[in-house]
Amino acid sequence: MNVGAGKTLLVKGPASVKLLSGSGKVFGYTLIQKKPLFVRDSRALPIFTDVGMEVELSLGEGSSVEIIDRDTVPDDWKVLVSQTVKNHKRIVVMGGTDSGKTSLTTFIINSLLGEGKKACLVDLDLGQSNICPPTTIGSVLTTKQVPDIYQLKAEFIVPVGFTSPSFAKEYHLKKTGELLSYAVNEEGYAVIDCDGWVEGKDAEEHKINLLNVIKPTLVVFLEKSQEKVESYCRDAGIECVVVSKSEYVHKRNQEARKRLRESSFRRYLKDGSIKTIPLSWLKLSTIPAEAHNVTINPLQYVKSLIDAYNAQSMNVPPLDSESLSKNKAGILSYMYDADGRCLGIGLVSDIDGKRNTVKLYSKVETIPKKLVIGCMLLSYHGDELFVWTTPHI
Repeated sequence: MNVGAGKTLLVKGPASVKLLSGSGKVFGYTLIQKKPLFVRDSRALPIFTDVGMEVELSLGEGSSVEIIDRDTVPDDWKVLVSQTVKNHKRIVVMGGTDSGKTSLTTFIINSLLGEGKKACLVDLDLGQSNICPPTTIGSVLTTKQVPDIYQLKAEFIVPVGFTSPSFAKEYHLKKTGELLSYAVNEEGYAVIDCDGWVEGKDAEEHKINLLNVIKPTLVVFLEKSQEKVESYCRDAGIECVVVSKSEYVHKRNQEARKRLRESSFRRYLKDGSIKTIPLSWLKLSTIPAEAHNVTINPLQYVKSLIDAYNAQSMNVPPLDSESLSKNKAGILSYMYDADGRCLGIGLVSDIDGKRNTVKLYSKVETIPKKLVIGCMLLSYHGDELFVWTTPHI
């Protein structure tokens, strides 16, 4: 396909694009000839060419392409990165669901790297995280420009256990502070991508509390600011900027968002193996115990979660805590080393009370010292089978 000068090729995934001649850019990233650019399912990437380009396309089911007669990156985004961002070391990006937060964050990161700056990306979006598994937050020091920050993987992962901070607001704040304390320094730039929970009093209050933890010098709102949050910023001496929402942001329904989460889980579970670990080797805990400071027997918790799944699952065989692995399923759990650093995720499958062992499916090779059992039942393939949002024990 040939794309004329001054035009944008908008590609909705799943798809791949290979640049054959000319030049093209995605959010400040320059395409490399012959190197495929992969566009994820339920994601759209705009490739702008100022001189024209020829590309080879490979389109998957549900994908599409469109040529637009201009650069789709809003002009005020360009002003933001050329004039404002460079004066601030800690930048927060806020906006509602499907407002373009990830696109803007990618554009800011690529612009900083293009000027030779050091940039740390902090992903606080629990439900649609890009650099770490869903239900966790994470950070990575970026060293090269990318067309999609999903290509990056977090150096530090901090579990929160839920797909929205609304289920554990105080815990989300605590874990954000923990992540920032060892992931971000004052030498380089930090770009913090927030979640899309912005509507309602609780959301506004949580965003204000989040800013109090992050202590940014710049907050960038997409499309519109949140009145109370902006008022807090003025009082705290934090600069606020409102930029346009890209009109070509891909809208995703709940099913599409679920597919993206499952794809991310798959990324961190693929090629895993089952390890049988003596329970005496592990310190066991649960997300409700960690997040809400309540006393819960972890083994009883596992049984109760499975009972809750069985109660709402019709026309499928019931599960039990001793035979999850036969169904290639497990409870999403978080693995920690002796120093309290998260090693990654795994799925707690079978708990054998007689042998006093637990089976853990994970691609993490290190045997954990601590295992925190979460609130989601997943298949080994990353499919969401059950989400326990109200685990009353």
